Amino acid sequence: MAGKGILALTIAIVVAALVPGMAGAKPKHKKRAKPQPVVLSVQSSRPDMVSGGNALIAVDVPPGAPIGKVRIRRNGLDVTPAFTPDSQNPRRLLGLVEGLRDGTNRISALVKAKRQAGPAELNLYDSPINGPVISGPHQEPFICRTQQNGLGAPTDSDCSAPMVVSYVYRSTGGTFKPLADPNSRPSDLAQTTTRTGQTVDYVIRVESGVINRSIYRWAVLSAGGQTGNGWNGRLVFQFGGGCSAGHQQGDVSLNSVLKDPELSQGYAVLSSSLNVFLTACNDVLSAETASMVKERVIEALGRAPAWTLGEGGSGGSIQQQMTAQNYSGLIDGLIPGQSFPDNSQPTYPDCRLLTNYFGSAAGASLSDAQQEAITGLANTGSCNNMSAGADVVNASEGCQEAIVPPSIIFNPLTNPSGVRCTIWDSLINVYGIDPATGKARRTFDNVGVQYGLQALQHGDITLDEFLDLNHGVGGFNDDGTPVAQRSVANPEALAIAYRTGRIDQGAGGIPSVPIVDIREYADDVANVHQEINGYITRARLQRTNGTYANQVMFRAEGPPNVKPMRAAALDLMGRWLDAIKADGSSRSLPEKVIADKPGDGVDACWIGGARIDEPAVIGGTGPCQTAYPPHSLPRGVAGQPIDSIAAKCELRPVRASDYGAPTPAQITRLSQIFPSGVCDYSRPGVEEQGLSGTWQSFGPPQTITARHRGLKLGTRRVRTRKGTRFDLTARLRPCPEVTWQRVTFERKRHHRTKRVKSRIVQGKKCSVTLRVGSVKGFRAVAPAIPGYSAARSKRR
Repeated sequence: MAGKGILALTIAIVVAALVPGMAGAKPKHKKRAKPQPVVLSVQSSRPDMVSGGNALIAVDVPPGAPIGKVRIRRNGLDVTPAFTPDSQNPRRLLGLVEGLRDGTNRISALVKAKRQAGPAELNLYDSPINGPVISGPHQEPFICRTQQNGLGAPTDSDCSAPMVVSYVYRSTGGTFKPLADPNSRPSDLAQTTTRTGQTVDYVIRVESGVINRSIYRWAVLSAGGQTGNGWNGRLVFQFGGGCSAGHQQGDVSLNSVLKDPELSQGYAVLSSSLNVFLTACNDVLSAETASMVKERVIEALGRAPAWTLGEGGSGGSIQQQMTAQNYSGLIDGLIPGQSFPDNSQPTYPDCRLLTNYFGSAAGASLSDAQQEAITGLANTGSCNNMSAGADVVNASEGCQEAIVPPSIIFNPLTNPSGVRCTIWDSLINVYGIDPATGKARRTFDNVGVQYGLQALQHGDITLDEFLDLNHGVGGFNDDGTPVAQRSVANPEALAIAYRTGRIDQGAGGIPSVPIVDIREYADDVANVHQEINGYITRARLQRTNGTYANQVMFRAEGPPNVKPMRAAALDLMGRWLDAIKADGSSRSLPEKVIADKPGDGVDACWIGGARIDEPAVIGGTGPCQTAYPPHSLPRGVAGQPIDSIAAKCELRPVRASDYGAPTPAQITRLSQIFPSGVCDYSRPGVEEQGLSGTWQSFGPPQTITARHRGLKLGTRRVRTRKGTRFDLTARLRPCPEVTWQRVTFERKRHHRTKRVKSRIVQGKKCSVTLRVGSVKGFRAVAPAIPGYSAARSKRR
């Protein structure tokens, strides 16, 4: 038995010697993975949209790298103490980096370990907290409203004011009440359970202040006085309606953010006075302000939200949809109410011209039914109201005179150099000045528009009434005063409107957001919010993207129906956005928006308090379409298709056959009324073109002037066992701003330059050393990086 054991052992030794991987063979060493650098990102805004001298920065540390060895610098100065581990991600550090300078800033991070990767770099551009960032030069003069909004007197010409924090609580009686001490617990203090399942005291922290010359407010659950205690990790941005030409700071009440349906579920609610179109009908200014206010809220809460939802009706709907198209990623989902596609639609000025005509001697004989047939509206009062809303086309009328002193406003006779209060002047940084007139370029045009064409074709008006109408309707002069001649748009203004996104084409970022369009039906009363506008948005989505699957339409009328509609919209949008956020597939964002739509994300209406699912289709015969039928608008009656984005139509010759059997005299009148022809909506509009890109800026320019860097190469003789060697030490300036940048040692021999080594400059002297046998032909090189020029030492 012993002999057999010895024999077996001998065989095992021989086999081990012959078989690779067994005892006696040299083990194969796996190549160690190359260390990966950390990843830097801005959580509070885009890197080029930082404001106010600070930014919330995230440092994502790769697996295997010691998170405690990460060091972070701001423009070369160590800011590591500002960072702490993210409670929701153990491989992430979060920190509010203060002390950013106006203009370019460099954030760098390095893992100080034995085996380290190269440094990570992040370049930021910081703008002043008073702006502007992308909206162009500030509008002047500008009337402050801090006192009227409870913030005290303004502290400077930018209407700044100290930040104010207050607390309220929700009572068991269902109202908000002031709370002097957030740590106290009033006897009628209610509790709430958020959409993430957390039950907390219903205590709300409200912060108010001034950002971008705009009064802002935001509110969040803060049980026990702890900011964000109960926050569900999501934001709701409230956008306000109306439309005026600005020149004042505006107002935003506490009620704009004390929204029980949202706060009770744990949402943080944000708003500002420049996100109210009644303050300034300027969507670029609105998007800029939304970015800056959102940035402040994220910095205060200490982490970025899972997503941001937009809410708001009328002018608030315009801001949401134009922001989503033109400034993608700022809002992740939209709930536009009483919606309009954009602020370039001609309906309001059309109605001013038509209302003027209906009140003239020539138009006074038209009945209410005939007027409705011409306007496309179900109530004559609707066009009257829209006529009043056309003040923003008139240079003397578009400002809020209760705030902006009439003495400074333009008057063609008494104050021709006064403030011009039109929507085009509000957006003058976008449209620019017409050198021929010295006034803001205008986009309104009605040349060739055949008002009442379908009313004629349907027999609602006679051909003579049609001719009288189009002869007498007129247009506006450059000051917005009605005149006999038709309005002619500035061609450059039209091109600007298309390429900069002042016309909502359903392009840019719009396909990447879910939309729940909610409509409180008002077509049958004197109201400007016509249901057809939601269908116009839908038609443009279909036209541009081949689908409108990212839009759902809800309709209701009266409190018993409107309240459940609004609740359903908020619930649907929350689940929709959560599903998109959780989608880790390789699909594009627009594909995810459609694929992740909840099953109940379908068109619906509410009748008698009950929900009815029914496709929203013009001309449908179901209960929703019967109860809430859409009507038309003046340009629709004039023959413009619902999906057309033509701000100015191409023209074609007048065809007598289009008008039945006109007499020779009527044909003559047609040619006199339309000497250049009539609108041809089968062709694209004049200057019609696609959106030229998102996140377009209108100033100030982000000028990055590369700072000079110096690079010196020193030598030191070193004696070693192998003989004399030399230490080449490269020192990069300015120090410490250039710490953790790469320097490459190059050597030139026989007319050829060869890269020898690339290393990271470190330490208090911003230096790095390389030992070589000979210094001849060596030099050090540092490549250019944003904000800094390239640097080269003298060659040895």
